Amino acid sequence: MTIFDLALTFSVLVVFLGLLGMLIALVTRRWAVLRRLALGLAIYVSAYGLLLVGVALLSPQQVLSMHQIRCFDDWCVSVEQVEQQPTIGTIQPQGVFYLVTVQVSSQARRINQRALDAAVHLVDDRGRRYNPSPQGQQALEAAGQAGQPLNSMVEAGGFFTHTAVFDLPSGTAQLGLVTTHGAFPNVIIIGNDQSLLHKPTIVRLSPS
Repeated sequence: MTIFDLALTFSVLVVFLGLLGMLIALVTRRWAVLRRLALGLAIYVSAYGLLLVGVALLSPQQVLSMHQIRCFDDWCVSVEQVEQQPTIGTIQPQGVFYLVTVQVSSQARRINQRALDAAVHLVDDRGRRYNPSPQGQQALEAAGQAGQPLNSMVEAGGFFTHTAVFDLPSGTAQLGLVTTHGAFPNVIIIGNDQSLLHKPTIVRLSPS
């Protein structure tokens, strides 16, 4: 747990106590106390929001290389292979199919786990976002080449592979893979790369 995780926990407690105090003041009709609590809570939340956005805008983007492991607590992922394919079975892409194989692993010692909210997408040198191709993914799964779904259960200390299919325009340059692991509470944790306006961590891809 980082200092920013502690800051969020403290802030949640402050907001809870502030709202509780406001409710009590409202019920007991102590209007002056209610106004002071409301003003104090608004100032605190605004200051937290400014710090959250300020840190996000000033933080440099983290760029990882292929095979470098990135962890969300004990759930970890790394990019193992990238390749281009003209077709997948009988499915033709609008541009070029990119197949990105990731390895999902667990650093937990006892507990099996899964990331139901995990997802991946690509970004290019212009910041354009590309989600997996539904048609390409279905074709790869039908061929038995997609590995396990990204949200599969991973045993403690174990791993599995997943291949995601992207249909990209020809000539797309400097591709990076972004892995997300749920929006909340990451979006409101100061310094988290999934926080509001923060540049996401990317894995720079090198197609084989």
